[in-house]
Amino acid sequence: RAPAFGVSFSLMSERASILVVDDEPGLREMLTILFRRERYDVTTCPGFVTAREALRNAPIPYGVVLTDLMMPDGAGLDILSMAKERSLETEVIVMTAHSSVETAIEAMKRGAYDFVTKPFATSELKALVHKAFEKSALVAENVRLRAQVDRQNPKDLLGHSQPMR
Repeated sequence: RAPAFGVSFSLMSERASILVVDDEPGLREMLTILFRRERYDVTTCPGFVTAREALRNAPIPYGVVLTDLMMPDGAGLDILSMAKERSLETEVIVMTAHSSVETAIEAMKRGAYDFVTKPFATSELKALVHKAFEKSALVAENVRLRAQVDRQNPKDLLGHSQPMR
């Protein structure tokens, strides 16, 4: 399936899945409707524990994770770390109603794609998620191309041949 916005990266169709982690049922439902209309596969989790299981059990890593910063059973920054450990190609957007510069900096240090403050405009969040998917696809393509170069690049290039020694 190709996501909306007319983007068609070859790897994007495999990764056009979003994990939404938030303890507010209304927000989870709204984001599910919003992103399914954009043709993304959406999985929702009400908290840290279920999100941890979703990240572990997903057959293919999520393309984008939207996680609340503060939940009753755990921290969104830990979800961020777990998602990035599973796949560097996963982009994580941290959402919070309690914004602080220090927390935003910590999220970015841990590899967050962005940090948004609730309430947010749905049009801005859609655009942000779209850009996160673009980056995810580019990172995946970069990894694939590097592996291809490594397989095709003979060791006698780059100064390892006898004449270069």
